[in-house]
Amino acid sequence: MGSRKKRKRKSWGSRALVALVVTGLSAAGVKCGLERGLKELGLDGEGGPSRPSPSPGRPSSSAPPKGSAPPRPPAAGAHLELGVPARADLRAGQGQAAASDDHLMIKPQYALSYNRSRNVANWVSWRLDAASFGATPRYRGKFLADGALPDGWYRVQHDDYTGSGFDRGHMVRSEERTRTAEDNKATFLLTNILPQRHDLNAGPWLRLEEECQELAQKKRRVLFLVAGGLFDERERETRRALPATIGNGVAVPAAYFKIAVVLEPGQGAADIGPSTRVIAAVMPNETGILDEGWEQYRTTVDDIERRAGYDFLTAVPEATQRVIEARVDSEPAGR
Repeated sequence: MGSRKKRKRKSWGSRALVALVVTGLSAAGVKCGLERGLKELGLDGEGGPSRPSPSPGRPSSSAPPKGSAPPRPPAAGAHLELGVPARADLRAGQGQAAASDDHLMIKPQYALSYNRSRNVANWVSWRLDAASFGATPRYRGKFLADGALPDGWYRVQHDDYTGSGFDRGHMVRSEERTRTAEDNKATFLLTNILPQRHDLNAGPWLRLEEECQELAQKKRRVLFLVAGGLFDERERETRRALPATIGNGVAVPAAYFKIAVVLEPGQGAADIGPSTRVIAAVMPNETGILDEGWEQYRTTVDDIERRAGYDFLTAVPEATQRVIEARVDSEPAGR
C-alpha cells in the first residue's frame, strides 16, 4: 500500500535486479536469473543477439502483411514498466526456499512470478495496447509445459487439469496476443494458467477481459495489467467444495484479482497521475456466477495488496500510489 512505499524510481533493469536480490538469491543466483531473463528477451549476457530460442513466444521474424505495417509491439521490459511487484513477507536472508516461491520469469509476451510450492504463478504482468492485436488464429494444441522453469522443478502438464472440474484459466488472454503465432502460443504456457471454475472463466472474468480489449483495441488506450490468484484460507472456508490442489499439486485459488491501469492514447507510464483510471477487481472462484458482470467485483488496489501479500505499482511515485490505490473505479463500462 502507499504508506509502505519509500523507494526511489528505478530503471527496469535495476528493479528486476532488486527483485531477484530480495527473494534471497546469492550473487550467482542473481547472475543466473538475469542471464535467463536476457536469453528470453533474445539477448546474451554481453547484450548481443543470442541464438534463436525454440520456446514459444519468441518474436516472429516474418515479414508484415502488405499495406501499412502495424505499430511495433512493446519490448518485454514494458511488461514491468510499473515496477516488479514486491512480496511483503520476504526479507533479505530468508534463503533459497523463499526465492523459489517468487521466481521472476520474463518473456517477450509478459512477465510473471512463479511459485514452485504451488505450481502456479503468483502474478502475471503485461502491457496491452492496439499493437497487441492481429489476425493470428487461436493456437489449437494442448496447453504447454514451460521449459523455461529451472531444471529439477515440476513442470505442470496439460493433463494435470483433465477431469478436475476446473478450466485452464488464462491470465494473459489468448486474444490479447494475436500478432504472431508465437505470441499466441505463449499464452498457452501453463505458467500463464491457473485453475478456474468455468462459471468464473466464462462469466465475469471473461467480461472484464472483453472490457480491457475494448479499451485497448477500439478506444486505443494503453493498459498495464497484473492478474493472479488469491489463496486466502479464511475465504476458502466459505467455499468448502473447493479443493486445495488438482493434478500433481497444482494449487487452486479461492479467488482471482486483476488490476488494470488505463492510460489515454499516446500516454506512457510517466504520465500516471492522481487522476489516472485504475480498475481493480476480485472475483470468487466458484460456480453460480456465469451470468454476472465484472463491475460488482470492483475493489481497490490496496485491498488486493493486503489479500495477495504483494506491493503493486512499485515504480509509480508514492504520492500518486496513495491516491490511485485507495480509489474504487466507478467509470461505466466501455468508457
